[in-house]
Amino acid sequence: MNPRTILLGIAALLTAGLTAMLVQGWLERQRTNLAGRPNAPIIKENHTRILVSARDLGAGSFIKLDHLRWQAWPKDGLAPSYLTQPKHKRQNYVGAVVRRGIAAGEPVTSTRIVKPGARGFLAAVVRPGMRAVSVPVNATSSIAGLVFPGDRVDLILSHRFESPAANKSDRKLRHVSETVLTNVRVLAIDQSTDDQKAKKKGVPKTATLEVSPKQAEMVAVALNLGSLSLSLRSLGNDQGEDGDPAMLFSSESEDARRGRTHTTGSEVSRIINAGVGRAHVVNVFRGNKTETRSIEGK
Repeated sequence: MNPRTILLGIAALLTAGLTAMLVQGWLERQRTNLAGRPNAPIIKENHTRILVSARDLGAGSFIKLDHLRWQAWPKDGLAPSYLTQPKHKRQNYVGAVVRRGIAAGEPVTSTRIVKPGARGFLAAVVRPGMRAVSVPVNATSSIAGLVFPGDRVDLILSHRFESPAANKSDRKLRHVSETVLTNVRVLAIDQSTDDQKAKKKGVPKTATLEVSPKQAEMVAVALNLGSLSLSLRSLGNDQGEDGDPAMLFSSESEDARRGRTHTTGSEVSRIINAGVGRAHVVNVFRGNKTETRSIEGK
């Protein structure tokens, strides 16, 4: 046999073997990649995929990424408000608010949710039967601007009033603070309803709170009586209202409630409590005349 023919045959065998090894390695890599991926759903030609709710979503709830999933849907049953692939993406609707309740498996439509910044967004955030009211805040009353949407706060009123007395000269100006409402949900800080984007520099000027219609009236009166401050509550349920274990896991634990405590000036200042500077009333008798005088204490 011709040596040249033998060399060509050997070269052909080596080339074929090398090619087979390369192809085998490529196939193994492809099998490994496919094994690590979830099986993609098979979509029929007359079907598409729409966005549906992965769980029951109540009105006023914020949408998270795991609340949504894609579902195969017949093309001839599509409504204009359905959100379909690839035109829409799940992450684009994170942070939106449910306008009307959506059951698990129901289509998520553009008419049933409101995206942040859209008209009516705050109205969708407020739960049915509740109201949104705004109160002015500053660096002190807003805890240095560290209160954000979604937090729970107590509303404290500080004001002054005259103690009742028969004679006007005997009336004294009293200082008092009282917890008007507890467990109040913060809806927005200034014009931001996003608990992440709200974390910016600067002190807020207003806080929008979720309250009942009666509580909205109480807040309006409180603003005229004195100054309001926010007291931040723990993220955990701290024994219900004012440490009452009976309120723990109560059906009303998500609602704002009437406060129970108050503090007067005499409870804070030892000087007031000791009577220093307090006026003493003295009756002076001169013959058949009586004169009442007030003497300031030292």
